[in-house]
Amino acid sequence: MDLLAIGLVVFSAVLHAGWNILGKSNPGSGLAFTMAASFSASILLTPYLIWYLVTIGWASLPSDFWQMLVVSGVSQIVYMVGLIVAYKHADIGVVYPIARALPVMMVGALSVSLGLELTSQQWLGFFLITLGCMLVPLHHFRQISLASYLNVGVFWALVAAIGTTGYSVVDKEALNLLTETVAGVLSDQYSAIFYLGVQFWAIGIPALLLCLASGKQNEIRMAWHIRKTASMAGIMMACTYGLVLFAMTMTDNVSLIVALRQISIVFGLFMGVYFLAEKWYLTRSVGITLVITGLIHALK
Repeated sequence: MDLLAIGLVVFSAVLHAGWNILGKSNPGSGLAFTMAASFSASILLTPYLIWYLVTIGWASLPSDFWQMLVVSGVSQIVYMVGLIVAYKHADIGVVYPIARALPVMMVGALSVSLGLELTSQQWLGFFLITLGCMLVPLHHFRQISLASYLNVGVFWALVAAIGTTGYSVVDKEALNLLTETVAGVLSDQYSAIFYLGVQFWAIGIPALLLCLASGKQNEIRMAWHIRKTASMAGIMMACTYGLVLFAMTMTDNVSLIVALRQISIVFGLFMGVYFLAEKWYLTRSVGITLVITGLIHALK
């Protein structure tokens, strides 16, 4: 990977861990938080979206792009709702590593199925990252058993991981299509910001429609009630994923970006201890060591 791409992803990891702290302390539901956070980011970026579409032509983007955008938006909703619900049942030190680790292997497998090649060194790195993240939630090594992971918090973390896998792969394909379509008009970086903005609309609108269709007006009221905290998280999310999208324009292998994003686990654990008074265990030290070792192997 390009050094600039690595730097962008690492910085985004710090911001990602930060908005997860806000998500953990959020008093509302996952759906309400998702709506408030996504609409704040999308409204902020709307002037740019209008300028971009005027520049390239309103009807220049193919239908395939908009279809992939919808899939990405739904996947993002699955991820965010899964994450916030998981935080209601377990520490951030338990949920965050699992939700971040599982997509590493999932995206790697999907990347291979789409024709990309991964070396044995990279697969070893992915395995070490996943193993390290599975150790982090444990308080003692003697807890290593299937039963330790059979709880509600871990289940919703798995749901969040499935959402992450979906949008990571779809976003790379959609971004490739977008940059190829407008290559003669605007550079890839302009397209990355545009994709970021329309993606937030693709999250917020389906979430709002879901609330209206299911008669959950209380979720809309809750979204308005928590708008300040959620808006702060939404802006951090926009900055976080904007940097990731920039990095995607610099590399063909999205699985390496997904793997590198797991450095956020280290930041998330330290923030959980400092801001939320969560406890530190030897298992977390070993887990973090495995994650960092895995990242070194994956990026070789």
